[in-house]
Amino acid sequence: MLVTGRVLAVSLLFSAMAASTAALTDWQHASSSLRQQMDYGRMCYRTVQNPYMYFGTKTTYGAVAGNDLQTPPDCRPMQVWLVSRHGTRYPSRKKIEELKKLNELKTMITAESTMCPEDIVAIKNWNTNLTKDDHYMLQRQGVEELKSLAVRLKRQFPQIFNNPYTEANFKFLTSHKQRAKDSATVFYQSVFNQNPENELPIVKTSDDRFYLYKCKQVEDDDDTKGLGEVKKFEDGPLVRSVVSRVSMAMGLKQNLSYENVSLMLESCMYEKAWYIQSRPAWCAVFTQNDFEILEYVDDLKHYYGNGYGNPIGESMGCPIVKDLIDNFKNISRGKQGPLGIFYFGHSLNVLSVVARLGIGKDNTPLLSTNFEQMKTRKWRTSFIDPFASNVIAVFYKCMDGNKAMILLNEHGIPMGKDECRTCPWEPIEAQFNAITSNNQTCNLNMCKNCAALSSFNLVIVIFAYVIHLLYI
Repeated sequence: MLVTGRVLAVSLLFSAMAASTAALTDWQHASSSLRQQMDYGRMCYRTVQNPYMYFGTKTTYGAVAGNDLQTPPDCRPMQVWLVSRHGTRYPSRKKIEELKKLNELKTMITAESTMCPEDIVAIKNWNTNLTKDDHYMLQRQGVEELKSLAVRLKRQFPQIFNNPYTEANFKFLTSHKQRAKDSATVFYQSVFNQNPENELPIVKTSDDRFYLYKCKQVEDDDDTKGLGEVKKFEDGPLVRSVVSRVSMAMGLKQNLSYENVSLMLESCMYEKAWYIQSRPAWCAVFTQNDFEILEYVDDLKHYYGNGYGNPIGESMGCPIVKDLIDNFKNISRGKQGPLGIFYFGHSLNVLSVVARLGIGKDNTPLLSTNFEQMKTRKWRTSFIDPFASNVIAVFYKCMDGNKAMILLNEHGIPMGKDECRTCPWEPIEAQFNAITSNNQTCNLNMCKNCAALSSFNLVIVIFAYVIHLLYI
């Protein structure tokens, strides 16, 4: 008992030391960056050559998409399986109303501003014409994202998409939200050059593959408050340094609130996603270091909300991955099946597949205290879950056997010991069969205890991290 107590004490001591050291390192980095900003002045955003493009889940698809869609030699595609997030959208009704406050904030810029005159003029001329009718609607850029994805798939797999639409040939399923339904419709129109005769099927609340709201504590995509590590990071020295730099950029003697700085970021992110080549006015108040810090906020939110930091993050994706494995398994056994299976939903749907497939999993958990250590992290929502994010799987019959390829945002995902991109099917089936074949666990029944598990989760993650530190 005495030994156990000492081990626990040592663990807590190491935990405290790790947190203090990381916080000190973060503060030193922030102070250094602030001094550098003061010494060398700010870059003029309107003339910077490569403006920052990585804004977490509000990243434009074109900034991170790959081009690995292909058919290997001596192979024929037999089935294409897709789960896609809706395309670029407008903000929520609440956020649209909040963004109007920027008209007041832009008048606060003083003669002490460190921004270049061109950036100041752009902010002074900024306005918003969004209305409550735009609430979460698919934006024009979102339409183009789904249209171009459909065209690329059709061009790459003519053996699949040159077939006429029938309910037997192609299966569609969409979330009940309008932005998802519109994304599915655009995809359909672009593939088949016609409008659907009837409304595309909408997921039922009993469908564990795709109706995941029973596992989500909040339904609004923008409402992610209450996650402990997120709050700690937002209240910490790095985010405070961002607030100080933005306030200084505007020439203010007192710091703005974090909420006001967040509104500036929202305007910057959305406008950059809507108009890719534009230089959104409010982006000018941030430095690249600011963007990187605020990007980490989004990564923390989704890591603990829907990813590996959530005790049920991986389990949520079991039913939908089982759907993928079962469909490919049927084709491999010579059974008839649809040529294409297409699901259209939200971040939660794509991230559930990503987590169950083990994509973007780091050896070290993301914490409020290890931003610097995690700069090369795999869990980066800008690349995993931009607008129109998708997971595509293709089953091939080849001269040398059955093969499969899985892609995230059109980047081939390395699989198996050989880390192949187009891999023999049998090892993939064996790998995931152990996960998906258990009907007792491959469902969403665990979400009944979701709230209790979530509150217990942070203790588990930090304890595991402390143990990791003790043994490295």
